[in-house]
Amino acid sequence: MKKLLVLSMVSLFFLVGCERESSINVTENNTMQGANLTLAKERLNALIKEGKLVPKFGSALGKTTQGSSNARVGVQSSIWSKTPDYSYYQSLVQRAINPGDYECGPTEIDGYIPPLIVGWTSSDFFYYNYFGDFAFLEAYFLDNTDGGDSFGTTGQFTNVTNRVFKDLKRFWNIPTDIQIADAHGTIYNNVPLVVAMVKEFFTYGGGPVPDDIALDLALTLQEVFGSPQFHYFNNPLLTFNAFASTADPAYGLPKKIVMGDGIQQAYADLGYSDVATQAILAHEYGHHVQFAQNVDFGNSPEGTRRTELMADALSAYFLTHKRGAALNWKRVQEFLGVFYSIGDCAFDNDGHHGTPNQRMKAAEFGYQLANQAQKQGQILTSEAFIALFDAELPVLIAPDAD
Repeated sequence: MKKLLVLSMVSLFFLVGCERESSINVTENNTMQGANLTLAKERLNALIKEGKLVPKFGSALGKTTQGSSNARVGVQSSIWSKTPDYSYYQSLVQRAINPGDYECGPTEIDGYIPPLIVGWTSSDFFYYNYFGDFAFLEAYFLDNTDGGDSFGTTGQFTNVTNRVFKDLKRFWNIPTDIQIADAHGTIYNNVPLVVAMVKEFFTYGGGPVPDDIALDLALTLQEVFGSPQFHYFNNPLLTFNAFASTADPAYGLPKKIVMGDGIQQAYADLGYSDVATQAILAHEYGHHVQFAQNVDFGNSPEGTRRTELMADALSAYFLTHKRGAALNWKRVQEFLGVFYSIGDCAFDNDGHHGTPNQRMKAAEFGYQLANQAQKQGQILTSEAFIALFDAELPVLIAPDAD
């Protein structure tokens, strides 16, 4: 299914490249303000509510609001949102915005998010839920050149991200042809690119989006997400995500890890800047270890729980191994206690990541293996690690582990 979506992206590369020759005069139209922009927003809202302007493959956020933050209608889930951890992190934002969605909690992250939505109007919620995934669309589909990325709104996470990524590629015995990409909310300030993305990712009455509608939307998103309520494009909720994806060589998509500014900023704000980036990145790289070893990602709660707990264990093994990140286990444990408190109790959900206790047990298993291996000065192969983990899995998910 992913190839169907990627195929549609081929034309986008040409569209972006030809933007200067477009009939859209961005410089002239970018001056549209006041009453004109208000009229444009009203027209867009009407088109969306009438079902004329719709995502081709569904909103990555999975939901949209109409009228208020609590009145929601379902939107088809994107194919690409099914990559590990994408929809999971978005569910954390949704449940914090809508407290009735709690399965486990409240948590520190659940407490962190509400101040970020202070002052949002029903229109702000609507645009966030319907169009708030563009940073990840760009990072996943278009950012396919290696190097040159900046992590964090001011580049504050760039050094640690690049260093740990390099260490991970050295640590695990899998192919290293993996790219890391950054996701920034400032994507919405690039009107020509947003116009191109709208024309590629959305349809208008089942056909192409007209130039004037695409430009109206791009300018509206620039205004909405460039407002104080969205921290002038830098509200962490616009990039509150991290995920790993497999390659699609037929269409030029490499193996990839996408790191959003928001997920790193959130844990830095909570006081974990010394370990958060390392832990999040190590977990996502753990998924690439699984990809390389053909681990089954079966679409079931039990299958997802297995792969997520395994990624937790792989992460803890790297983080605490003397030849890995060599972090202090007590400090890692403190962070994971917060990070894993977002473990869920949705046992019948295909995105089930395991309960908080199960996730911590998996991490402790990885830590113990690191202790045993480093005493002998060795790093377990990924094959050996996976075999040991699968043997231990029944213990990790046993009732007394919860």
